Amino acid sequence: MLIDVVRPEAWEELNDQVKSYLGLAPRVRARVYNGLFQAVYEISQSTAQFMSHKKAIGVILGQTSAFEGLLGYYYKETYEVHTRSHTQITDVKEWVESLKKDTCFVLFSEDHPVTGELYPFADELDRLLNEKRIFSFRVSHAQHFYTPLEIRPYSVRLCSFEPHAAVALVGERFRSPSMMAHNMSWGGVDFVSILEKSKAGRMQNTLLMEQIEKDLSVVAEPYFKAGQSRLSDRAVMVFKDVSAEALAQRIFQQLGMDLKEGWRQLATTNMCHWSVVKMFHHWWEPAPSLETLRGMLIIGPDLLNTKDFAKIVISSYEDIKSQQSWTV
Repeated sequence: MLIDVVRPEAWEELNDQVKSYLGLAPRVRARVYNGLFQAVYEISQSTAQFMSHKKAIGVILGQTSAFEGLLGYYYKETYEVHTRSHTQITDVKEWVESLKKDTCFVLFSEDHPVTGELYPFADELDRLLNEKRIFSFRVSHAQHFYTPLEIRPYSVRLCSFEPHAAVALVGERFRSPSMMAHNMSWGGVDFVSILEKSKAGRMQNTLLMEQIEKDLSVVAEPYFKAGQSRLSDRAVMVFKDVSAEALAQRIFQQLGMDLKEGWRQLATTNMCHWSVVKMFHHWWEPAPSLETLRGMLIIGPDLLNTKDFAKIVISSYEDIKSQQSWTV
């Protein structure tokens, strides 16, 4: 028989388990969520309601899709929404000084969800906001796997582990109550196992990543310029004259991999692959061209370590090119 209630304490107990597993400092707490978007929504909305006397927020745009759908509420409620594209951040201190004194929080990202680009101003921004006693809500799509950071008193680091698993690392001055997570069913959820599985196999290897991108530059363009700040857990190449989806499938054939396994290790922004038209353009700044999206291939660490992988990609590329050519 269904007794249609849940134990709110189950969420708190799960939070304690995750805090212990992550080895967090005594004053830092963990809150678990069913995915990054829920984490961002709950943390920001609960704070806006809890600190309702503060009617201004800040948002850094163009970094992540995690803030999609949030701003409408704040405009409707006549908040002063102070936005700036990350491409326009040249003086972090100047931007923080331009915020209103009653700013409640600032939303921004440490890294890009697709390319792994790192935003070098993130930690300075976090520090300056803490000095102003403005809450700093910083999203980490992958950097938290490699770089543990100090969680300052007014900081919340929103860490994505899986599409249905995110953890907020909460500083000691954050007191906003949960909105819905504590009333969700967490019984029987082995969240620690989910985190362990998500972390398995992740690695950074700058020399290997750079070598693969160099080897592939005979048929494609590296997405990043030399010296650009990025994670080195993936190679990112743009094939201007072939579909990255078709190329990936040819690579899978050469490696004897099925599609499900292959797409765990390779990714593409090709919109036919995602069956969408506007998945990336409306939040990514500067917006990549349609040609770039069609040909972008993101190569994960397992394949980077595969013997002769660059040769396999090049031969796959040549096969696809030959299929596109007319013969008489």
